[in-house]
Amino acid sequence: MQILTLGASGGLEQRQGTSAFYLPPSTLIDAGTSAQQLSEAGQMSIINVLLTHAHIDHIASLPLLVDTQFEALVEQKRSLSVFALPDVLEKLKRHIFNEHIWPDFTRLPTAETPVMSLVPITFWQTLALPGEANTTLHVTPFPVFHGVPTCGYCVNDGTTQAAICGDTGLSETTIESLNRVGPLNHLFIECAFSNSLDALAALTQHLTPQRLATLLHALNTLPDELWVTHLKPKQRERIITELGQHLPPALKWTLPV
Repeated sequence: MQILTLGASGGLEQRQGTSAFYLPPSTLIDAGTSAQQLSEAGQMSIINVLLTHAHIDHIASLPLLVDTQFEALVEQKRSLSVFALPDVLEKLKRHIFNEHIWPDFTRLPTAETPVMSLVPITFWQTLALPGEANTTLHVTPFPVFHGVPTCGYCVNDGTTQAAICGDTGLSETTIESLNRVGPLNHLFIECAFSNSLDALAALTQHLTPQRLATLLHALNTLPDELWVTHLKPKQRERIITELGQHLPPALKWTLPV
Protein backbone atom coordinates (compact mmCIF):
# COMPACT_ATOMS: atom_id res chain seq x y z
CA MET A 1 0.00 0.00 0.00
CA GLN A 2 1.29 3.40 -0.98
CA ILE A 3 0.44 6.58 0.89
CA LEU A 4 1.94 9.48 -1.03
CA THR A 5 2.17 12.74 0.90
CA LEU A 6 1.48 15.47 -1.63
CA GLY A 7 2.04 18.02 1.12
CA ALA A 8 1.53 18.34 4.85
CA SER A 9 2.53 21.86 5.81
CA GLY A 10 0.94 23.76 8.65
CA GLY A 11 0.96 26.97 6.62
CA LEU A 12 1.84 28.71 3.38
CA GLU A 13 5.35 27.97 2.12
CA GLN A 14 7.26 27.22 -1.09
CA ARG A 15 8.50 23.84 0.14
CA GLN A 16 5.08 22.18 0.10
CA GLY A 17 1.35 22.75 0.27
CA THR A 18 -1.12 21.88 2.99
CA SER A 19 -2.59 18.51 3.84
CA ALA A 20 -3.31 16.02 1.05
CA PHE A 21 -2.48 12.30 1.00
CA TYR A 22 -2.87 10.27 -2.19
CA LEU A 23 -3.72 6.59 -1.97
CA PRO A 24 -3.40 5.20 -5.50
CA PRO A 25 -5.23 4.70 -7.69
CA SER A 26 -8.15 6.97 -6.83
CA THR A 27 -8.39 8.21 -3.24
CA LEU A 28 -7.39 11.44 -1.49
CA ILE A 29 -7.38 11.92 2.25
CA ASP A 30 -7.81 15.67 2.68
CA ALA A 31 -7.67 18.12 -0.19
CA GLY A 32 -5.39 20.92 0.92
CA THR A 33 -3.39 23.13 -1.40
CA SER A 34 -0.88 20.37 -2.18
CA ALA A 35 -3.48 18.42 -4.17
CA GLN A 36 -2.26 20.53 -7.10
CA GLN A 37 0.90 18.40 -7.04
CA LEU A 38 -1.07 15.66 -8.77
CA SER A 39 -0.55 15.47 -12.51
CA GLU A 40 -3.52 16.18 -14.75
CA ALA A 41 -4.04 12.44 -15.10
CA GLY A 42 -3.74 12.05 -11.34
CA GLN A 43 -6.36 14.72 -10.72
CA MET A 44 -8.72 13.06 -13.16
CA SER A 45 -8.19 9.68 -11.48
CA ILE A 46 -9.57 10.79 -8.12
CA ILE A 47 -12.90 9.14 -7.35
CA ASN A 48 -13.05 9.46 -3.57
CA VAL A 49 -12.05 12.33 -1.27
CA LEU A 50 -12.05 11.70 2.47
CA LEU A 51 -11.92 14.80 4.65
CA THR A 52 -10.71 14.88 8.25
CA HIS A 53 -12.40 18.20 9.06
CA ALA A 54 -13.58 21.44 7.50
CA HIS A 55 -10.64 23.78 8.11
CA ILE A 56 -9.51 25.56 4.95
CA ASP A 57 -6.01 24.04 4.86
CA HIS A 58 -7.63 20.61 4.48
CA ILE A 59 -10.30 21.47 1.90
CA ALA A 60 -8.78 24.28 -0.19
CA SER A 61 -8.36 22.27 -3.42
CA LEU A 62 -11.70 20.47 -3.33
CA PRO A 63 -13.74 23.18 -5.13
CA LEU A 64 -11.17 23.39 -7.93
CA LEU A 65 -10.78 19.61 -8.16
CA VAL A 66 -14.44 18.99 -8.87
CA ASP A 67 -14.44 21.92 -11.30
CA THR A 68 -11.46 20.40 -13.14
CA GLN A 69 -13.21 17.04 -13.37
CA PHE A 70 -16.60 18.46 -14.36
CA GLU A 71 -16.71 17.64 -18.08
CA ALA A 72 -15.31 14.14 -17.58
CA LEU A 73 -17.76 13.44 -14.75
CA VAL A 74 -20.69 14.56 -16.90
CA GLU A 75 -19.51 12.49 -19.85
CA GLN A 76 -18.96 9.41 -17.68
CA LYS A 77 -22.22 9.97 -15.78
CA ARG A 78 -20.55 9.63 -12.41
CA SER A 79 -19.79 11.81 -9.41
CA LEU A 80 -16.85 12.65 -7.20
CA SER A 81 -17.63 11.16 -3.78
CA VAL A 82 -16.71 13.34 -0.80
CA PHE A 83 -16.75 11.43 2.50
CA ALA A 84 -16.81 13.33 5.79
CA LEU A 85 -18.57 13.65 9.11
CA PRO A 86 -22.10 15.08 8.77
CA ASP A 87 -21.11 18.39 10.38
CA VAL A 88 -18.25 18.79 7.90
CA LEU A 89 -20.54 18.15 4.94
CA GLU A 90 -23.05 20.67 6.27
CA LYS A 91 -20.32 23.31 6.52
CA LEU A 92 -19.18 22.59 2.96
CA LYS A 93 -22.73 23.10 1.69
CA ARG A 94 -23.38 26.21 3.76
CA HIS A 95 -20.07 28.02 3.41
CA ILE A 96 -18.35 26.79 0.22
CA PHE A 97 -20.72 25.17 -2.28
CA ASN A 98 -23.39 27.82 -1.73
CA GLU A 99 -23.51 29.67 -5.09
CA HIS A 100 -21.75 32.63 -3.47
CA ILE A 101 -18.26 31.33 -2.75
CA TRP A 102 -18.48 28.49 -5.32
CA PRO A 103 -21.15 26.76 -7.43
CA ASP A 104 -23.14 24.00 -5.77
CA PHE A 105 -21.77 20.99 -7.61
CA THR A 106 -24.19 18.72 -5.75
CA ARG A 107 -26.83 20.16 -8.13
CA LEU A 108 -24.82 20.42 -11.34
CA PRO A 109 -25.42 19.74 -14.15
CA THR A 110 -28.77 18.75 -12.56
CA ALA A 111 -29.95 17.85 -9.08
CA GLU A 112 -30.73 14.35 -10.38
CA THR A 113 -27.27 13.73 -11.87
CA PRO A 114 -24.78 15.79 -9.84
CA VAL A 115 -21.03 15.59 -10.38
CA MET A 116 -20.35 15.66 -6.63
CA SER A 117 -21.87 13.49 -3.93
CA LEU A 118 -21.53 14.28 -0.24
CA VAL A 119 -21.39 11.02 1.70
CA PRO A 120 -21.75 11.09 5.51
CA ILE A 121 -19.50 8.80 7.52
CA THR A 122 -19.77 7.43 11.05
CA PHE A 123 -16.94 6.77 13.48
CA TRP A 124 -15.72 3.15 13.34
CA GLN A 125 -17.82 2.20 10.31
CA THR A 126 -15.38 0.88 7.71
CA LEU A 127 -15.44 1.88 4.05
CA ALA A 128 -14.20 -0.41 1.28
CA LEU A 129 -12.40 1.58 -1.43
CA PRO A 130 -10.35 0.49 -4.46
CA GLY A 131 -6.64 -0.02 -3.92
CA GLU A 132 -3.74 -0.86 -6.19
CA ALA A 133 -3.49 -4.14 -8.11
CA ASN A 134 -7.12 -5.09 -7.44
CA THR A 135 -6.71 -4.82 -3.68
CA THR A 136 -9.27 -3.27 -1.36
CA LEU A 137 -8.51 -0.47 1.06
CA HIS A 138 -10.45 -0.82 4.29
CA VAL A 139 -10.73 2.72 5.64
CA THR A 140 -12.10 3.32 9.12
CA PRO A 141 -12.79 6.82 10.48
CA PHE A 142 -11.98 7.32 14.15
CA PRO A 143 -12.50 10.29 16.50
CA VAL A 144 -9.74 12.73 17.36
CA PHE A 145 -10.01 16.03 19.24
CA HIS A 146 -9.38 19.33 17.50
CA GLY A 147 -12.09 21.64 18.82
CA VAL A 148 -14.29 21.09 15.76
CA PRO A 149 -15.75 17.80 14.49
CA THR A 150 -12.69 15.91 13.26
CA CYS A 151 -11.72 12.36 12.41
CA GLY A 152 -8.63 10.44 11.52
CA TYR A 153 -8.55 7.46 9.17
CA CYS A 154 -7.11 3.99 9.65
CA VAL A 155 -6.23 2.40 6.32
CA ASN A 156 -5.60 -1.33 5.95
CA ASP A 157 -4.95 -3.24 2.72
CA GLY A 158 -4.55 -6.63 4.37
CA THR A 159 -0.78 -6.39 4.78
CA THR A 160 -0.12 -2.84 5.99
CA GLN A 161 -2.01 -0.70 8.49
CA ALA A 162 -1.61 3.07 8.74
CA ALA A 163 -3.40 5.86 10.58
CA ILE A 164 -3.67 9.43 9.33
CA CYS A 165 -4.78 11.64 12.19
CA GLY A 166 -5.35 14.95 10.48
CA ASP A 167 -5.19 17.66 13.15
CA THR A 168 -5.38 16.79 16.84
CA GLY A 169 -4.48 18.01 20.27
CA LEU A 170 -3.31 15.99 23.25
CA SER A 171 -6.54 14.27 24.21
CA GLU A 172 -7.83 11.05 25.71
CA THR A 173 -10.11 10.84 22.67
CA THR A 174 -7.16 10.56 20.28
CA ILE A 175 -5.22 8.22 22.57
CA GLU A 176 -8.20 5.89 23.01
CA SER A 177 -8.82 5.84 19.26
CA LEU A 178 -5.23 4.94 18.40
CA ASN A 179 -5.18 2.22 21.04
CA ARG A 180 -8.44 0.82 19.65
CA VAL A 181 -7.00 0.84 16.12
CA GLY A 182 -4.15 -1.36 17.32
CA PRO A 183 -0.58 -1.84 16.06
CA LEU A 184 0.38 0.43 13.18
CA ASN A 185 3.03 0.21 10.51
CA HIS A 186 2.73 3.95 9.90
CA LEU A 187 1.30 6.77 11.99
CA PHE A 188 0.85 10.20 10.41
CA ILE A 189 0.31 12.78 13.14
CA GLU A 190 0.73 16.51 13.46
CA CYS A 191 3.12 18.67 15.47
CA ALA A 192 2.14 22.23 14.65
CA PHE A 193 3.99 24.28 17.27
CA SER A 194 7.24 24.34 19.19
CA ASN A 195 7.20 23.87 22.95
CA SER A 196 7.47 27.63 23.45
CA LEU A 197 3.91 27.96 22.12
CA ASP A 198 2.42 25.33 24.41
CA ALA A 199 -0.40 27.61 25.56
CA LEU A 200 -1.40 28.30 21.96
CA ALA A 201 -1.26 24.59 21.15
CA ALA A 202 -3.57 23.85 24.08
CA LEU A 203 -5.98 26.60 23.04
CA THR A 204 -6.15 25.53 19.38
CA GLN A 205 -5.93 21.77 20.00
CA HIS A 206 -2.65 21.13 18.22
CA LEU A 207 0.49 19.29 19.31
CA THR A 208 3.99 20.34 20.33
CA PRO A 209 6.96 17.95 20.50
CA GLN A 210 6.43 17.54 24.24
CA ARG A 211 2.70 16.96 23.84
CA LEU A 212 3.33 14.48 21.02
CA ALA A 213 5.79 12.58 23.20
CA THR A 214 3.18 12.41 25.98
CA LEU A 215 0.60 11.08 23.54
CA LEU A 216 2.97 8.42 22.22
CA HIS A 217 3.86 7.35 25.76
CA ALA A 218 0.16 6.64 26.37
CA LEU A 219 -0.14 4.27 23.40
CA ASN A 220 -0.18 0.55 24.01
CA THR A 221 2.17 0.03 21.07
CA LEU A 222 4.41 2.48 19.23
CA PRO A 223 4.09 2.55 15.44
CA ASP A 224 6.82 1.01 13.31
CA GLU A 225 7.30 4.43 11.74
CA LEU A 226 6.10 7.90 12.70
CA TRP A 227 5.47 10.59 10.08
CA VAL A 228 5.26 14.06 11.64
CA THR A 229 3.05 16.54 9.76
CA HIS A 230 1.58 20.04 9.91
CA LEU A 231 4.66 21.92 11.13
CA LYS A 232 4.21 25.69 11.07
CA PRO A 233 6.78 26.88 8.49
CA LYS A 234 8.40 29.57 10.63
CA GLN A 235 8.85 27.11 13.49
CA ARG A 236 9.96 24.13 11.42
CA GLU A 237 13.62 23.96 12.45
CA ARG A 238 12.88 24.50 16.12
CA ILE A 239 10.18 21.83 16.06
CA ILE A 240 12.55 19.34 14.39
CA THR A 241 15.19 19.98 17.05
CA GLU A 242 12.68 19.51 19.85
CA LEU A 243 11.29 16.35 18.27
CA GLY A 244 14.79 14.90 18.45
CA GLN A 245 14.92 15.78 22.13
CA HIS A 246 11.50 14.44 23.13
CA LEU A 247 10.59 11.46 20.93
CA PRO A 248 11.55 7.95 22.10
CA PRO A 249 15.13 7.24 20.94
CA ALA A 250 14.22 3.88 19.42
CA LEU A 251 11.30 5.26 17.41
CA LYS A 252 11.86 5.69 13.68
CA TRP A 253 10.41 9.05 12.68
CA THR A 254 10.58 11.39 9.74
CA LEU A 255 8.88 14.29 8.01
CA PRO A 256 6.90 13.22 4.93
CA VAL A 257 8.10 16.20 2.87
